[in-house]
Amino acid sequence: MLIKSLKESWSFFKIHSIALSIIILPIAAPVEIFSSIYEYFLNNDEFNFIEQIVPMAVNAITTPIYAIAVIFYMASVITGETLGTKTLWKLGAKFWLPYIIMTAMIIIAVISGFILLIVPGIILIVRFSFSEFDLLLNKSKPLDALKNSWSETKEYMWVIFGGLVLITLALYVPFYLITSIFEGASIFYWVLYTLLNIAYSVLAVLYTIFAFRIYEHTKSQHNKAIKKDV
Repeated sequence: MLIKSLKESWSFFKIHSIALSIIILPIAAPVEIFSSIYEYFLNNDEFNFIEQIVPMAVNAITTPIYAIAVIFYMASVITGETLGTKTLWKLGAKFWLPYIIMTAMIIIAVISGFILLIVPGIILIVRFSFSEFDLLLNKSKPLDALKNSWSETKEYMWVIFGGLVLITLALYVPFYLITSIFEGASIFYWVLYTLLNIAYSVLAVLYTIFAFRIYEHTKSQHNKAIKKDV
């Protein structure tokens, strides 16, 4: 199931890459450019949390809008609806607050899991991977979405984990290999770094597509079970 789901996720991405880019890039590209310019002028070797508050805040405000829009776009493809980009962005703005609340709850839980041990943090990431779909498509409350995701991902935990690991390796190993070739202080490095981050803002949607593919499979299996019982 893992390989099949990954292939189907990649196929969906290829078919809809232009539409997804139109949804993501008008928001993500300016944010990535701003973040790179901000980091370039700071250019500190050591991580300083205080200095990172501004780019983190900008990302926290903007990323949910296109992340939500992408989920509604995928759902609209399945239902056969036609939703324009502006409509999808409006949905992103509409559900921004509950999405942020749910995301904050996940981050707190995952960080707590990593503080205890690495494994609990990873488990939480996997088990909460359906929560955004339940929140947006079923109009669940943030806490209910987390509970539902925890229940629904139980059977497919290792499939989801395997998919997330393979997607991470496929995306970020080339990224670090490319950026490691160039001197970090050079302007060329920062231009390349910015362009790669912009590209990866689109490629990272593969995580969502893959999780959504498994989510739709669980719904399909659940509906089949209900029909059999009837």
